[in-house]
Amino acid sequence: MDWKPISSYGFIGNLRSCALVNLDGAIDWCCLPNLDSPSIFAAILDPKMGGTFRIAPVDDPWTSQQEYLKDTNILKTVFKTPSGTLELTDWMHMGAFSHEETEEHLLPIIIRHVRCTEGSVAVKVLFQPRLDYARGRTELTNTSKGVVGTLSSENICLHAQAEWKLAQQTATTSMSLSKGDEWSCHCHYGECGKIQLPPVRQSLESTQQYWQRWVQECEHGECPYIGQWHETTIRSLLVLKILAGGDGIAAAATTSLPEIIGGSDNWDYRFNWIRDTSFTIQSFTQMGHLHDAGEFLDSISSLLCDKGCRPADIRVLYPLHNLHVLEEELSHLRGYRDSRPVRIGNGAEHQKQWDIYGEILETVYRSEHLHPDFGDQLSRVLADIVDYVCDIWREPDHGIWELRSEPQHYVYSKVMCWVALDRGIKLAKEHSWNVNMDAWLKERDSLREMILEKGYNKEKRCFVQTFDSTSIDATALLFPIVEFIDPHHEYAENTLQTIQTELCNDDGLVFRSDYHFTEKQEGAFLFCSFWLVDALSLAGKIHEAEKLFTRLLGLANHVGLYSEEIDPVTGDFLGNFPQAFTHVGLINSAVYLGSAKQKKHPKRRIMGEKYI
Repeated sequence: MDWKPISSYGFIGNLRSCALVNLDGAIDWCCLPNLDSPSIFAAILDPKMGGTFRIAPVDDPWTSQQEYLKDTNILKTVFKTPSGTLELTDWMHMGAFSHEETEEHLLPIIIRHVRCTEGSVAVKVLFQPRLDYARGRTELTNTSKGVVGTLSSENICLHAQAEWKLAQQTATTSMSLSKGDEWSCHCHYGECGKIQLPPVRQSLESTQQYWQRWVQECEHGECPYIGQWHETTIRSLLVLKILAGGDGIAAAATTSLPEIIGGSDNWDYRFNWIRDTSFTIQSFTQMGHLHDAGEFLDSISSLLCDKGCRPADIRVLYPLHNLHVLEEELSHLRGYRDSRPVRIGNGAEHQKQWDIYGEILETVYRSEHLHPDFGDQLSRVLADIVDYVCDIWREPDHGIWELRSEPQHYVYSKVMCWVALDRGIKLAKEHSWNVNMDAWLKERDSLREMILEKGYNKEKRCFVQTFDSTSIDATALLFPIVEFIDPHHEYAENTLQTIQTELCNDDGLVFRSDYHFTEKQEGAFLFCSFWLVDALSLAGKIHEAEKLFTRLLGLANHVGLYSEEIDPVTGDFLGNFPQAFTHVGLINSAVYLGSAKQKKHPKRRIMGEKYI
């Protein structure tokens, strides 16, 4: 079996879990019952051992197209064959629209429905589950309702009326459908008979209504700055909503899709990063989904106010469903296009990344209108964070890119420490906190002075990656956005020009830094490319920003999804998929560019009255 392009997948989910559905009708990645549970299907990481669930025409040749039902996460794949047309519709069940989702709303179920719309089509179904990342043998058994796969105490049940043939841990069936004929199945995790399976048509209707009502639920209507990019941003918002299951938002739906083909930079992104949650709050707020933004803010506040939690205890990332974070390697899986190792868990949780404190203070400050009375306990915690930043900002850290190397004095981390101090000072003044304001002001000024002295290289005409270095880093594009420096300041203008010259290819795609260029060069980072759109918009280079933004929109796959990186030569997707940060970047860029085109140049992140 050949490896399939990462870009050839659509994405379905229900806030609890998700699945990748290929253009060939195969579900090649799905973890149940939760997004961060062990995989049931993982053919994307190993076509032979990983497991798949495919529904497709029997005979070649055929062509296929995919699209979503409007404003939903329901995916339709249409197969064209010489003899007829087949529609495959895939979704994960959502109950009645509600902000209080329950187990009944978020069942660990995939529903697949096929219908012949023209002529006749011979269809084959291949069910090949591999529970627990294929670390054991999944035994298949015929039942009166279909097939059940079992490994230890875990079950995956396929309820479908058909004559199933079992061989080599695989169940298959085939059928011939004529125009108007339909067939459907439920695939669910857990003991068979324990879950109340919703009727197919009822589930389709309730799921469609849920997504469409959620899209329409904006307290302030459509964002006034999105305009022509409304549908594009809605798709990114729907991606983020799926990833927002559990405690926080998953950075991506997958693990170990490589940043470099054949390389070892293969990480598990099915965790909640403080940084990603902070940026996601911004996106939901800007799109008018204040309830969701408020829930994210509540999750951060609860984390900070957890009994006994000190600033030093705040971690970079957290599990979504209280599962372990310990990093392991799955040596029995080949890895995507033989990129090893395949990893589960993420060792970055033990790193020190000082930027998270700036992101926390920035998020609370910009989102204060969501909870105007955030209480004395949170105020004390935030004040403790600012005191802690005063103590540690002179120390090195691991930085935003989470390199597995010794800590260094990363300039982006220092700038975000400055943000923590600056926003803490503003909150303290607004709410009359009893703090050592003189000390905070002194530390903020000292930090800024040091960043300008050691973080800007006058020969390179650019803010650099680490103090007193010559390496360039795309994070410097964010410095005007977080208000560390005015976008028209000489240093900001020089930095923008240098990054465009040294970190961009001819198409304007941005590499995250110049330190990582090897014989197997990693791809261009898509969210860094969206940062460039933001920086250009803030600098008043509107035509250039729109030209780049349009180009980036053209790099999405056939259903509007993005991975973490893209190969600048082939256009192939690289890294985990779909990537939350990339879709956050798209939404934010649409807002920045839209506001700039309306001559309303935001000097801040655009969020509420403290935004625009």
